[in-house]
Amino acid sequence: MNNKNYEMSEKAFLDIWNKHGSPSVLYGNQESFLFLKDLFDNTDGLFIIDHFSYYNYDNLSSIHNEGDFIRLVWKDFVKNPPPRGFEDMTFEIFSAHYIYSLCNIQEIKFYNFRGHVCIIIMPVIAKIKEVKKHLGINQLDQTKINVKENLEELFTTIRYLEDDYVHECILHNLPFFSFLLQPKQNSWSGSFSKILLMYATLDHVSDRLHKVKIKINRLGEYDFDEIRASGNIIRTIMESLIKYYSIYYNYSLPEDHYGNNVLGKLKKGLKNDSLINLYLPQEMIDLANDFSHDTGYTRSKKQLLDLQNYAENILTVIIEKMKTEDKEELEDN
Repeated sequence: MNNKNYEMSEKAFLDIWNKHGSPSVLYGNQESFLFLKDLFDNTDGLFIIDHFSYYNYDNLSSIHNEGDFIRLVWKDFVKNPPPRGFEDMTFEIFSAHYIYSLCNIQEIKFYNFRGHVCIIIMPVIAKIKEVKKHLGINQLDQTKINVKENLEELFTTIRYLEDDYVHECILHNLPFFSFLLQPKQNSWSGSFSKILLMYATLDHVSDRLHKVKIKINRLGEYDFDEIRASGNIIRTIMESLIKYYSIYYNYSLPEDHYGNNVLGKLKKGLKNDSLINLYLPQEMIDLANDFSHDTGYTRSKKQLLDLQNYAENILTVIIEKMKTEDKEELEDN
């Protein structure tokens, strides 16, 4: 048994990180769970989970690998009931008997800030229908289920009543870095955590564009299929970036379904945003569309490089905008 001071310490995070070889990134549920479960066991869950939405946990009650999803349980008032006489007050505060996060992990990244290790998590898109089936509530009376999508906060809430217990499931179902884990010792603010999540997501976009650029440099002038495929990847990356930009600055996505928000629709939703109007011109959208559809025309390597340059430019100005606006918060930490 570790003592409480150690369990809440930066050293506890460092010890587990070093034990696993100080990885910079882990992929998928299985690999990620092995690390997270070891961290949980070493700290008894006495660490902080900060969400992009500021819906933050001050500890973790349990963690479970459920195959398609990992469940991170914050509150379990059935297993760990409140003190006698405080049951009603506790329910008034939390409005649930169980509160937990559910995610299918795409990757987790590790950052070491002068001995303060944090773990930043990116989930995979999850369909509500699939999640209901996973939770075993797809046949539950619909009057006992409430689903609220919070795209601007990078999560969806599923509240349901089962066996007289209220469950609140925080579903992380957008492909951005959505939440992080950090030790309680010298913990930073939720607003600073949100900035780190933002930078991790933009770094991810930059890495994807860099990989495409390496591939482009190897292509010949007549590698038409590979040229078209690379252009399509750039378009996909750009759509992801503009969606994230929209969400970060509290713009509503024009379409309810994440995948239906293509560049043209996104630009219409951002018609009053000066940065997007300047750096996402219609000719860029038209060029991106040409790479993604069978128009009957071939696209040249030069046009592909033009599209790559458009993408790199808009990423650069978005990073500069966010860096300038968050400068004070970054300096304070």
